[in-house]
Amino acid sequence: MDNNNLFSKRLDQLGIKRQVDASMIVASAQKTITENFGERGSENIRVVSFNRGTLKISTTSGAWSAECQGIIPKIKIKPIERVIFVSGYYNEEN
Repeated sequence: MDNNNLFSKRLDQLGIKRQVDASMIVASAQKTITENFGERGSENIRVVSFNRGTLKISTTSGAWSAECQGIIPKIKIKPIERVIFVSGYYNEEN
């Protein structure tokens, strides 16, 4: 058994595998956003959560949500089934 399988099995035993998987999916999607939109995009677009196949992305405006539509195919990988946008998140710097 390789290390990845051992690690995955241990996370499952601890009851946190689902949360760790969701966190990794959120981080990966945020990285894709940063790669496509740079720092400005990172300031205006935040991947909020992943739960039961749905990735939730929060943006500062509807315009940023519209900008993200073009990269959904890059973000929407298994196990992501659906991407939803909510606009008007609170910017931490405000």
